[in-house]
Amino acid sequence: MKMYGIKSCASVKKAKAFFDNNNISYEFIDLSKTPVGKDKIEQWTSFVPATSMLNPRSKPYKDLGLKDKKTTEKKALSLIEKDNGIIKRPVIEHGLNGECKFTIGFNEEEYNSTFLS
Repeated sequence: MKMYGIKSCASVKKAKAFFDNNNISYEFIDLSKTPVGKDKIEQWTSFVPATSMLNPRSKPYKDLGLKDKKTTEKKALSLIEKDNGIIKRPVIEHGLNGECKFTIGFNEEEYNSTFLS
């Protein structure tokens, strides 16, 4: 399992605590040090639209004034590729027996049903 995020992000801290408290191992990739490129972003968007990966609480989102703008899928992909800091975090790749699954953000109820069942 891989967790992508930024160490200072509150949601990432909650996800890390959840996994640590439940003895679930993961590899952490800090997007501020190791940004992901177009291929990885396109892989993620096969699970969820790029527009829903945009984090309205992120500094890049606010700086671009996206709150009141309609963002197309193509534009969202471009924004994510340019600045991974705009991604809703954490992004978690997981799955068993070669089955790739994807979870974005932190929701304790979802984490309980996804990772503890």
